[in-house]
Amino acid sequence: MEQRKNKQLNLDGFVCLVLFTCHFYWDETHPAIVSSSILQTKLSLEEEKRKDQLNRRLSIRPTKVDLKLRNILRVDSSQDKNDDSNEDAQTDCDAGVSQTQQSFEVRSDQLKSILKKRPEKAQLEELNILKVGYVVDPSLITAQEKLKRAQLENVLESRLRERPNIEELQEAKIILFSETVEVLPTFRKSEYNRKPDAGATFKNLTPQMKVQIREELNTFKKTEMPVHEESLKNTCFH
Repeated sequence: MEQRKNKQLNLDGFVCLVLFTCHFYWDETHPAIVSSSILQTKLSLEEEKRKDQLNRRLSIRPTKVDLKLRNILRVDSSQDKNDDSNEDAQTDCDAGVSQTQQSFEVRSDQLKSILKKRPEKAQLEELNILKVGYVVDPSLITAQEKLKRAQLENVLESRLRERPNIEELQEAKIILFSETVEVLPTFRKSEYNRKPDAGATFKNLTPQMKVQIREELNTFKKTEMPVHEESLKNTCFH
C-alpha cells in the first residue's frame, strides 16, 4: 500500500514538472501572446473597478426631492412643474416643494416690509448719515472726502509757507509791541463766586419773552451790527 502511494506521488510530481516546463517554454517562445493576455486582464480589471465606482456613486447620489429641498433645482420653472404633475409617485417631493415655496414667499414678504421701512434720502441727510450735496455714489463719498481733505491740506500748507514773519508784520505796523508790561491780579476759583444772584433777571423770563429777545438779537446782528465780510459766515444766530 505504501509503495503504491509513493508511486502516485512520484507520478504527480512528474506531471507538475512537465506542465511547469511546458508553461515556461511557452512563455519563452510566445512572449507577445503572454503580454497581450496580461494586458487584457488588466484592462478588464480596470473596467470592473470603474463600474464599481460608478455604481457606488450612483447609490449615494441625492434624489430629485433632496435637490429641490436644498434649492439646487429650481422649483418655479414650468418644466419642473410639468414633471411633477406627470409623476404621481412623487407626492413627497410635491409636499417638500410647496413648503420651500411657502418659505420663499414668507422671506420675500419680510424683505419687502424691511424695504418699506427703509429711511429716505432726506432723512439720512438730516441724521448726517448721508452727506448733503453729494451727487456721486455713496460708496465713493469717502474717497471724495479724502481727496478734498488732501487738497485743503495742500492749500493750507502753501498759505503757511507764504505767511509773513513777525518782522514784516512789525514793519507794516500790523503788530505793535509795547515795552511796558501791565500785570493784573488774578483770582483762583475758590476766591470768587460765579453763581448768579437769586433774583437775577433771566430767571424771571417767560418762554415768550425769551423768543422775543432771540428775535431782537438776530435782527440786530443782521441789520445793525457791523461785521467784516470774511466773518459773516462765523456769525452765530440763535
